[in-house]
Amino acid sequence: MRCSYGLTAIPGTDARLFSPETSFLQLRRTFQPTRIKFGSFKIKAKIDEARKEMSFYELLGISETGTSLEIKQAYKQLARKYHPDVSPPDRVEEYTERFIRVQEAYETLSDPRTRALYDKDLALGIHLAFSARRRYQDDE
Repeated sequence: MRCSYGLTAIPGTDARLFSPETSFLQLRRTFQPTRIKFGSFKIKAKIDEARKEMSFYELLGISETGTSLEIKQAYKQLARKYHPDVSPPDRVEEYTERFIRVQEAYETLSDPRTRALYDKDLALGIHLAFSARRRYQDDE
């Protein structure tokens, strides 16, 4: 005596071989993560938007004709504000990213040659990063 509860015979095969009425696709479970970090996506999107919109001068809060002393003062002020060691625990990623941007702006604008290149490209509407750190991140 055979038990064939929930099984049907496959046509054209031996009656001893059975297949389930439901397909394997219906039985397969899809992976659903228990937690999705939306916060990091939001922060990254905000930083990417800010990166596209702000020039290094706007980031440091100085005019395009600012002196090297003004650049240095603005950098020191913003570096103290956004340094990862003094950031709130819930905004570490955002503050770290801003600190890196401020540091990149200072590196670019404090060197007269890279500042001249940056100003030339900015006048053409091209916003490029000149630091080695940015080139390394873009390569990944």
